[in-house]
Amino acid sequence: MKAKLHSTSDGLIYIKQSIIINLKRPNSLEGAKVLGKPVVINVNHIGFLSHNLDGNVTFFMANGFEISMNVFYSEAEEVFNNAKAGIELEIGL
Repeated sequence: MKAKLHSTSDGLIYIKQSIIINLKRPNSLEGAKVLGKPVVINVNHIGFLSHNLDGNVTFFMANGFEISMNVFYSEAEEVFNNAKAGIELEIGL
């Protein structure tokens, strides 16, 4: 995967592993492990996009997970909106 963020026409968002700062569920003992593969999320499972307490751009998921990323807010917002609309988009490195 060359793009750091990628939306598909099926409403999926691919997040390159190297831009993920943290993937965790608050109040849990450990964060989830990301093992070099892109993280694939369904846009319908995203509650909202914002900054977390550390100031990182974060997808807050409906299941309680938070995916914090090292990207600009505008890039994450653009991919989120395109995935919601079913439009394919890649944000490069």
